[in-house]
Amino acid sequence: MKARDNSISIVNRDCKIEGILHFTGHLIVEGIIEGTLLAETVFTEENSNVKAQISAISLTIAGYFEGDIEVTGTLKLLKTGDVRGHVKCHNLVIDEGGIINGSVKFISAEDPQIGPT
Repeated sequence: MKARDNSISIVNRDCKIEGILHFTGHLIVEGIIEGTLLAETVFTEENSNVKAQISAISLTIAGYFEGDIEVTGTLKLLKTGDVRGHVKCHNLVIDEGGIINGSVKFISAEDPQIGPT
C-alpha cells in the first residue's frame, strides 16, 4: 500500500476552480470548486461552495455541496454542512444541523474504484 501524502493544498475563499482536479494529501476548500474532484482528504469550510463529482478517501463538509460523493472512508457532515445529491460512503457522521437532501448508499471500504489513482 502506498503511503499517504501529507501535503496541504488550499482553495482560498476568493478562488474559483473549474475542471477535472486531482489532489493528493489534504485539500482545504474555502472558495468555489466546479467539476470533478479526485482526492485523498478533503475539508470544505463553512462558506465554501462545491458543485462536483467527488471521489475521496475522507471528506468533511462544513459548507454547501451539490453533486455526487464517493468516499471509501468517512464522510462527516458538520452542523453547517448542506449536501444536495447522491452519496456513497463507507462511514457517515452527521452533526446535529447537518443537511443531506438526496440518496445515501453504504459501500465497502475496499472498493478499488474510489479515490485518486
